[in-house]
Amino acid sequence: MTKYVALPFCLILLFCFIWLHTPKQAYAGCMPPQCGCCAGIISECQNACICTSSEERGSSDDPLTTIGHITDEFNKHRTWIVEKFFKDGTAGDKPGLLAAMKLMTEQLTVNAIQQTQAIGQFFDAKHQLETQRLFQVMVARAHKDYHPDEQLCEFGTFTRSLASSARNNDLTAMAFSRHSVDRQLLSKDTVGNRGIVSDQQSRLVQFIKKYCNPEDNIGNLDLLCMKGGTTPELFNRDISFTQTIDAPLTLDIDFSNDGGAKTDDEEAVFALSANLYSHRILPEVVESKLVTEDGKPTYDGVALGLMDARALTAKRSVAANNLVAITALKTKGDPEVRPFIYSLIEEMGKIEGADNTIELEEIQTLLGEQPSYYAQMEILTKKFYQMPHFYSDLYDKPANVARKDVALQAATLMQKRDLYHSFLRSEMTLAVMLEAALMKEQGRVTNEVNAARQRQRTRRF
Repeated sequence: MTKYVALPFCLILLFCFIWLHTPKQAYAGCMPPQCGCCAGIISECQNACICTSSEERGSSDDPLTTIGHITDEFNKHRTWIVEKFFKDGTAGDKPGLLAAMKLMTEQLTVNAIQQTQAIGQFFDAKHQLETQRLFQVMVARAHKDYHPDEQLCEFGTFTRSLASSARNNDLTAMAFSRHSVDRQLLSKDTVGNRGIVSDQQSRLVQFIKKYCNPEDNIGNLDLLCMKGGTTPELFNRDISFTQTIDAPLTLDIDFSNDGGAKTDDEEAVFALSANLYSHRILPEVVESKLVTEDGKPTYDGVALGLMDARALTAKRSVAANNLVAITALKTKGDPEVRPFIYSLIEEMGKIEGADNTIELEEIQTLLGEQPSYYAQMEILTKKFYQMPHFYSDLYDKPANVARKDVALQAATLMQKRDLYHSFLRSEMTLAVMLEAALMKEQGRVTNEVNAARQRQRTRRF
């Protein structure tokens, strides 16, 4: 393509060079007589005289004259430029300028299209690489943000059985409350079904067999405790709130197992409750005291006393509800959470560079065989943060740190809800105490009002 482009310009330059350096001949007609000669070519005139004549320029139609010769030469030159140099339509000759320009135009067009295609490919590659980079960034971000930390899994594991344990707490609270009310109301199938005597005798027998400590009362209980138990861990559990309820994180209490044998913890809590609330239960009321001679219910005397006794039982049940609630929180929990909490306590007991320093029996003594709701919350809201790696693991991805923050907020909300229930129980207890303190004053005011009304009625008659 390059040679076809350069060829026309070279030919033009060559033509101009030849034209300028080729000698030219000038023609003229007959000279005037004073010139002394008459010749066709001016250079052949003798004496080199210059002849002027109106005939010497000639016309464009006569090729023998100067103008005609110049015109003819220009016509030939034009014909050569257009037909030969530019078009060169003669068969067998090399292509002219027009063909070369066509080829050049075609080549430039092809090059421009190729360059445009290359630019488009660059744009496509740019967009493709940017898209791949965006996908890679999103994949990396997804792997970073959606890869939960092991500590977060521990949070989820510790909380997954809290709902089941809480439901078991409600069952335990209902069972203890029902037992306390039935005992005070002398219901059937209770130790007080025959009144105060049977209740106290049954509790005395239980004390001798299980909770009697021969060392108490300056050793004067040794004869009473001769047939008693020999397990020091059970001594005085019927009166020791700390030993029976406060110290253990989990009590061996589970009323969800039908037909299960009673446990030492269950008996101890029942015995402690009997000593704390209603040590002397209500007296037995015979049926004849509650009906008239014709068998109709009576609303005076003993019947009104029975209602006062029931009101007293209701107040005692409110007071006993605090003990029942604390006991229910420490009832056996869901068994599924045991291996995870045990492994956490085992990890806390390990010392770097030493063997395991905590045994399974120690963990079971601390948390119980099936950790209770109270034990799980103890781990989740206190013990878990005593591990050094809890704070080192906070140097984590921002998404995981935010998730841990939400988990901590959830544990805080659960703890605050437990506190709220505790405040409600305290409020109810204070309300009952206030009501009991105002009973005498309320009775006095009521009596005065009734006496005043009676005096007004007497004056009317």
